[in-house]
Amino acid sequence: METKFDAQGIHNAAVNIGSLLDDMSAFTALKDQWPNAGHFDLGVWLERTVGDRVDALIMHAGNYKTCFEDLQTTMERISQDFKNADGDNADKIKAALTELKTHLISDIATLDQNTENSWHNFSPNPGNKPGDGDGYNDNLNDPI
Repeated sequence: METKFDAQGIHNAAVNIGSLLDDMSAFTALKDQWPNAGHFDLGVWLERTVGDRVDALIMHAGNYKTCFEDLQTTMERISQDFKNADGDNADKIKAALTELKTHLISDIATLDQNTENSWHNFSPNPGNKPGDGDGYNDNLNDPI
């Protein structure tokens, strides 16, 4: 039985995956968009809820971008390993995939923590230091 692969196809797929979110302008433009629902309890709640969801959408896009970029790097390494095929390739590919998982966990955690350190939305304490790791810091249960 013969195993077949297309190293160039793997490389091309890696480049395509890595570029999926090269244009983040739609998400960047959302950062400055806040609703003005009025200065009454339900209006303030609506503003905070929409703001929270906007923050979540921006963070998810950033996390996906990080995943796609890390996946591109790993797939390019795997493609190169296939081009230089020898008896150690299975171990190299397994190591590359293990490293990908480690990079994804680390890169996303770093992105989320950096975002939490810099974004302060409608939480009652503007200087708060949240640590929930989700990349944004509004607690919708806190009164304003």
